[in-house]
Formats: sequence, C-alpha cells, structure tokens
Amino acid sequence: MTFLFALLMTGCGTPGPRSGLLLSENDRVLLVENTGRTSRLKLAGDAVALSQALGCRVEVSGSTFGRQFIVNRWKITDSGYGSEPFVGELLFTGSAWRIRDRNSQTLVELLVESMGTLRQHEGDLVLVDGFVLGPNLVKVVSFRILRDF
Repeated sequence: MTFLFALLMTGCGTPGPRSGLLLSENDRVLLVENTGRTSRLKLAGDAVALSQALGCRVEVSGSTFGRQFIVNRWKITDSGYGSEPFVGELLFTGSAWRIRDRNSQTLVELLVESMGTLRQHEGDLVLVDGFVLGPNLVKVVSFRILRDF
C-alpha cells in the first residue's frame, strides 16, 4: 500500500503525446509546450538525437516519472524553416546520396551539388532542410548532425 501511495505521489503515468519547442537549460533538454508548460526530457536510445535538435519543434510520446518525461518516440515537425525537415540516416547507394526519412518512411535523394560537407557524414543520423525539386529529390539548404556514429 505504501508503494502505491509513493507511486501516485511521484506522478508516474503514460500521458498522450506532447508537442512543443526544444530548449536547453544547465545541460538538460526541456520541452516547452504551447500552453507554457515545461517538461524536462529524459533521452535514451535514438531519442538522444533530440539533444542536437534544440530550437526545433517536436512531437514526443512516452511516460512521466516525477518531473521527467521519458521519451520513447519522437518526431521533429519544424526545424525553424516552417516546414517538416527530412530526418534519417545518410546513405550513399550506387551513385546517389539518400535519406530514409523517419517522418514519411520515404527514400529521399539529395542533390549532390547542394550537400557541401554533409557528404562527410555517411551513416550518421541527420536532419536536412531543403526544397523538393522533383519526385523524391531534395536540394539541401541546411543540415544538422543529430547523431554521429
């Protein structure tokens, strides 16, 4: 009975998805929701990539434990350019650079001439902002390395 009471007092639960802006404070990643509510995120596994997505709008789902929100799933919805970025592992296949986009589950080809130093990050988890030029072809405008493998 004491354990149940302690569990209720710590605020454990499995709330629905949350969305907001990622910020940092004292080496902690915070999610500031549209309502102004701030949650400290606990990142593990592939969610560690969110520590490199500060300033981006995200949707996260997971569970709460005390004042922390433990992230199980995540999606970057806006990286500052007003549209959803492409996020995935950078692959070089055949003669083309591609990303399997986590958000759309689509294989997206990147215009080589627009990549710059992004080509040095094959196999890394990257975020790419760009313009769609044609079917699954994107001109890179900016990028971030979310996880360096």
